[in-house]
Amino acid sequence: MRKTVRVAAVQAEPKWLRLREGVEQVVELIGAAAVSGAELVAFPETFLPGFPWWRWVETNQWNVEYSTRCRENSMSRDGAEMRAVTAAARRYGIHVVLGFGERQDRRIYMSQAVIDDSGVVLSVRRKAGLNGVERKVFASGAPNLPAVHRTPFGALGALTGQENQRPLLTRALRADGEQIHVAAWPGGMEGDTPGPDSSTTVSRMYALEAGAYVIAPCVVVGDGAWEGGGGQRPTGRARIYGPDGIEVIAPLAEGAQGLLYAELELRGGVDVGIARRPRERRGQSAARTARAGVGRIPSSDRWAMPLTIGSTASGMAAC
Repeated sequence: MRKTVRVAAVQAEPKWLRLREGVEQVVELIGAAAVSGAELVAFPETFLPGFPWWRWVETNQWNVEYSTRCRENSMSRDGAEMRAVTAAARRYGIHVVLGFGERQDRRIYMSQAVIDDSGVVLSVRRKAGLNGVERKVFASGAPNLPAVHRTPFGALGALTGQENQRPLLTRALRADGEQIHVAAWPGGMEGDTPGPDSSTTVSRMYALEAGAYVIAPCVVVGDGAWEGGGGQRPTGRARIYGPDGIEVIAPLAEGAQGLLYAELELRGGVDVGIARRPRERRGQSAARTARAGVGRIPSSDRWAMPLTIGSTASGMAAC
């Protein structure tokens, strides 16, 4: 049995450090993807309120100001901003994978939410393996294994940034039968050149190793990332790869803003546990049942499985 699903990868510049405008932008992109027939739209890493590229380019005093603004413009996983996003997913009947800065008390985390087409938040994971620059802005999340979600169109998993290179995390998704993988990236200040740390290289290798489709949304980084700091040429390019590692659709121009669409052909049946409901009934209580997380537990990352493998207390050594 074969099933075709239309997906969309976001390639856009965020409304840097302006949360209200950023949420409006996210809702608009969700609607545009759904109107074009997509069943899934994937956003880049920390799209709200924008990845902290300023850490690479300016002074410590300037960074303190921007780090404070980043915290003030991050959102909670159950606040008004997230409700606006889930309402859009429900209204348009589309699955959403969103990268966002999650504020809790005075800490902010690099989080990634998977939202179903009835507006239910299936999972929120906080990125644990931060690099040195990210740790200056964000707190590290609990080192939990990711979940694969059984959706009407296939088995969906997601990771953010360099998590896509961590074998312990990627193996967990492969072992659970992942068919569609979202590899969310924050873009970069330089052109999209191949190399050992390139998002394009990692995304393509993930597709080959997992035998899964990889949707790789990417932030467009321009002068807006640091308020016109020096004539930055906009960079960033979303990609969509097939299980053979070949791009299934030609990418948008580097630095262009928009949605990259592709038709994915999934082979083999998927036990999603539910029947596809008519669009007008998705808001009812029966449609709001969360679908197929892995290892639901009562914790801050309650939809993720606790990680128990590794040689250190954090368990990240094996990654």
